[in-house]
Amino acid sequence: MLPPNDALEPPAREHASQRLREIARDLGADVRTEIRVGKPHEVVVSAATELGADLIVIGPHADRTHVSRFLGTTADRIVRTSAVPVLVGTAPTSHAPRKLLVPVDDDALAPTILAWARTLADRFDAEVSLLHVWSNAVYSHVASMSSAQPGPGGDTQATLERAMQETAEEWLQALARTGIPQHRVTSTVAWGRAGDVVVETALQQQAELIVVGRNRSSLVSTTLLGSTALSVLHAARCPVLVVTPPRT
Repeated sequence: MLPPNDALEPPAREHASQRLREIARDLGADVRTEIRVGKPHEVVVSAATELGADLIVIGPHADRTHVSRFLGTTADRIVRTSAVPVLVGTAPTSHAPRKLLVPVDDDALAPTILAWARTLADRFDAEVSLLHVWSNAVYSHVASMSSAQPGPGGDTQATLERAMQETAEEWLQALARTGIPQHRVTSTVAWGRAGDVVVETALQQQAELIVVGRNRSSLVSTTLLGSTALSVLHAARCPVLVVTPPRT
């Protein structure tokens, strides 16, 4: 028979306090520690708001051997409900991220994502790889349009490659307008399921951090998260930073 909750709380607090002291000592910085009671994701998000935090740093599920372990965890709920960016870490690293993979799309989140890419690149002297993914429908549409063109311009493969290169250059120019040095940036356009392409590209490029975005509009529901961001969070093998537009 288990003891009553009021009997369990003191030893639980003592254990948590000891663990926090150990973590603070390992960090070697001026660290404020707190212990709060409640549902973990609700308490973390509430504390971030109360403290005016600019970033929440969390880990995935303790057992990450299966990618589906992320779903339904405290980390998942924090990412879905936080009003500030969330960094989901994986295995510890001994250095700051030097290779950033930044998926971008033609939506309202692009300026926020590009601004974060610039900030992180400056802060860590990192390389930025922009990735724009065409859906299968877009790819098929461009292919059909190019095949319908008469004469030399109707070379479907050449037209596709030219269109993808032009799109990549447009994203390079968009990031250049943030002030980032061009020698730090590359841009690629691919096609397929966006989340799968992002994860595959991160593995191929040995990315050390993926930066994805989430609209603040999804804060009204704990079930809403962009399909690309969700897929990346499920399967990425490097840390993922989920950014949101600045507070207004």
